[in-house]
Amino acid sequence: MEDEEVVIEIIKCEKSDISVTKEDNIIFNDPTDPVLWEGSFTNDQVKLSYTVVVGQYNESETYNFIFNKVNECLKIDRAYKYYDGKFVDVSAVTEMQVSEFYIKDWEINSLFSGLLVYVDPHDKNTYSRKFWIDNFKDTSNLVEIPKYFDDCFKDKFPIEIDVDKDGIIDFNLTYEENNDIGNTPKFDSYTIQLIPASNKNKILSPKKNSSPYTIIFEPPFSSENTRQYFGGVKNTLYIFYEFESPYENYNYFLSNNLTYKNILQNDLPDYFVISKDIGGIEYFGWIKFILDTSTCEAEVLFAYLETNPNIHVKVN
Repeated sequence: MEDEEVVIEIIKCEKSDISVTKEDNIIFNDPTDPVLWEGSFTNDQVKLSYTVVVGQYNESETYNFIFNKVNECLKIDRAYKYYDGKFVDVSAVTEMQVSEFYIKDWEINSLFSGLLVYVDPHDKNTYSRKFWIDNFKDTSNLVEIPKYFDDCFKDKFPIEIDVDKDGIIDFNLTYEENNDIGNTPKFDSYTIQLIPASNKNKILSPKKNSSPYTIIFEPPFSSENTRQYFGGVKNTLYIFYEFESPYENYNYFLSNNLTYKNILQNDLPDYFVISKDIGGIEYFGWIKFILDTSTCEAEVLFAYLETNPNIHVKVN
């Protein structure tokens, strides 16, 4: 809590004589893709940020600094880092501590320059960055209406699946909610999962040589090219992080930055491949489903189990 109070109480009215130039708009210089400071404003706030690519699949980290306008002064409201995992990793928001900041120039909504000193929440190192921004975006009229997990999906789960129509539930497509009070900011997380109703029922994954091992199939596929993994199978389809204000614009459900997004948002039908042990003999099958956050759809379209034992199923 002490760190949060430090951030909140930094208010600057006077200008400093520190040396800052227009070249300080550049964080990291690169002839083709330099990292630059960016700025935006509303009626009440000013936002500074810069984004660095940190992974081979364009995963990135955006450092954000929010200032409240207080008459002719600026007050640090908060600072945070947003890690965007793109299609390969789970994204996250983490607050940062700002210990100092100094103003060189402040011309309302047109020029802001100075110095920020902050602690990175992950490597715990302190960084000192000069900034210069003279090209601001007006975001005063951008209004976001958050849509939360409960609004769309809470009443649609669990979906019970009887693959061989014998009156016994074999799998449940359901969700799990968790509250993370250790993160700053706090968030609730939701996962949508396929859960076997019996240890005789298996979720099968495509054969792969390395993790993460997925469970979603798209045609063409065959149960012959599957495996049941015991260490790395993801039975989670989506992970939703839901933050309260003022971070609700980073909610997974709202921004649709979701695990399996590259699979579940293309035009191909999606399947689970499963097997069921009946009397000590294995039968193969599949479950066709749809899961779309943009339209709030969650439905099992069809489930099939081969009636002959040890015969693989194929979908072209």
